[in-house]
Amino acid sequence: MTSLKSTVRASIFAINTKSLDGRDVVDRMPDSADIHLGSGTGYGNADIAFMDTRTLAASTSENLDLAGALTDAFGQTINAAKVKAIEIENPEASLSSLTVGAAASNTFNGPLGGATYTIVLAPGDKAVFVSRTGWTVTAGTGDLLKVANGAGGSVNYNIKVIAASA
Repeated sequence: MTSLKSTVRASIFAINTKSLDGRDVVDRMPDSADIHLGSGTGYGNADIAFMDTRTLAASTSENLDLAGALTDAFGQTINAAKVKAIEIENPEASLSSLTVGAAASNTFNGPLGGATYTIVLAPGDKAVFVSRTGWTVTAGTGDLLKVANGAGGSVNYNIKVIAASA
């Protein structure tokens, strides 16, 4: 049996400085708090961790099956019931944009909220989504996360998924 402890960091920190009357006025935007997920399957917990660097040729796509096809670091097939966090990164060196979401069938809606909604990640972009409650994965009818590559060239993208099996 494995034990999973997760921390999701998705924050913006900024310092804005302006010189006024011979002094600097500083406006600080603080970091947001980390989101911690404990080990288990209920609210605020997860027991599945999946991470991969995947390659898509130009003008191709793939459907990531969140319930029964992907394997974790221990060689176990993941079978997510609730996705708690997703991170998708299109590296700076990428030659093309990625479109995430809108599988032709059995779409995992997750944070996108609908079967036809997508997000586009240009080279250097990263998206991080987190839900302590989790987004429902329904095997066979709502478990496919589509990732599509544009026409610019091959892309090696990074994906991380934290989920619960129940």
